[in-house]
Amino acid sequence: MQKLFNSIERAGNKLPHPFILFLWLCLVVAAFSWVLANFGGTGINPKTGEEVAVRSLLSGEGLVFALTSIANNFITFPPLGIILVIMLAIGVADKTGLIAAFMQVSVIKAPRYLTTFMIFFVGMCSHVASDAAYIILIPLSAMIFQAMGRNPLVGAVTGYVAVGAGYDASILITPTDIILSGITTSAAQTIDAQAYVSPIDNYYFIAVSAILLSLVGAFIIERIVEPMVGKYTGDVELKLTQPDSLEIKGLKRVGWASLIMLAVVVLAVLPESSPLRNAEGGLVPSPLLSSAVALFGIYFLLIGWIYGKTTGKIKNAQDAVGYMSDSIKDLAPTLVLFFAISQFLAWFKWTNLGAWIAVGGSHVLDSSGFGGTPLLVAFIALAAVMNIFITSGSAQWSLMAPIFIPMMMLIGFEPALVQAAFRIADSATNIISPMSPYFAVCLAYLQRYQKDAGIGTLASMTIPISLGFLIVWTLFLIFWMTMGWPIAPGVGLFMH
Repeated sequence: MQKLFNSIERAGNKLPHPFILFLWLCLVVAAFSWVLANFGGTGINPKTGEEVAVRSLLSGEGLVFALTSIANNFITFPPLGIILVIMLAIGVADKTGLIAAFMQVSVIKAPRYLTTFMIFFVGMCSHVASDAAYIILIPLSAMIFQAMGRNPLVGAVTGYVAVGAGYDASILITPTDIILSGITTSAAQTIDAQAYVSPIDNYYFIAVSAILLSLVGAFIIERIVEPMVGKYTGDVELKLTQPDSLEIKGLKRVGWASLIMLAVVVLAVLPESSPLRNAEGGLVPSPLLSSAVALFGIYFLLIGWIYGKTTGKIKNAQDAVGYMSDSIKDLAPTLVLFFAISQFLAWFKWTNLGAWIAVGGSHVLDSSGFGGTPLLVAFIALAAVMNIFITSGSAQWSLMAPIFIPMMMLIGFEPALVQAAFRIADSATNIISPMSPYFAVCLAYLQRYQKDAGIGTLASMTIPISLGFLIVWTLFLIFWMTMGWPIAPGVGLFMH
């Protein structure tokens, strides 16, 4: 096991930083487009009957596009504006300590028999705080397990896998929803210029998945991992800190504010003439759903302000603005990566390489008869293996979406369904990749309790969860498709 993980780590370390990787891919696109444009790279779109011809970036027209569109490619990159808006609001809730306090109280107050389930459920909902959830939940779970007389090593791993293996499942709209949907939209527009995948277009499936995976995770930890590891025999004890009275008061006020805002939104959409309904008086689609990001932004800004004022973390408006600034600073690495990704996707789209590959691939799939559920399962397996080496979900999806989204659309899949399938793979194998920085974080916490804990110790506890999530979640998607249920409000499984 140690040798396998070391081999994966060595192979992964040979990959360049994702920013550099996408710059290299831009050059590959330029060279490949020149070859195909000069040697008959054409195909017929089976949906429209139109000819798709590859355009060369290494031509006068291509060079003009590449040089004049750099800023526009970045500015119009679909996830950019939305992620900036939502993180301004979430930043206030995060920096005041609201999200950390909510995670702590939710898990501590849970009945003993629900503790493991609640750690998983809270971990999956904690992604509004992005990767900070790892830093909070890993040590917190270890201390809670120890306080209950359970093995703190299993507790640390439970917190780690709750966040990592369930990274793409949540009952809340998270930054992951925004980033993935933006990349999917850009890829889908290769086939349909009017295509749009919103941040809530996987909501039904992902929200139900969060509950299912919490049950599965709790079962595997309590019935397989914990009996396998046994009782903790060390003498290291880390004390659990309870939230103080101001934090509890702030959380109560946040709860009331949440109920009031929910009531306001419900009252606003109740009248049939409400401007938040569509022209026919319905809610799918409607301005209400299109306003989801704005409503979530207002909500997190409101509860962050209330909690901060109650606990003294916000004394005036300047403090809140400072928290917003800090949250944008935390986004800097993501924004740098977005710049390279936006150029790659724009070049890929302009050259028609995506459409050409999609047309050719769809013809192959049609003639082979390999489609439907088996095709999605094969796609999940491929993405799961890639995820071990490319741990950035946005980077991996930026590589896969321009090829697989158009191809799947041409044989009838909704782009949102393909994105949902990707999310299964993007989550399940996160926790067994030594390339993930949080793999090392979890290992470090294990070593605080047991000095000789190594990669094999961590792997033996994470592999059952990874395989369990991958198998159960894939089967759940197959069941969902068999039932023909929509995966989000107004979003079906197949294109009309």
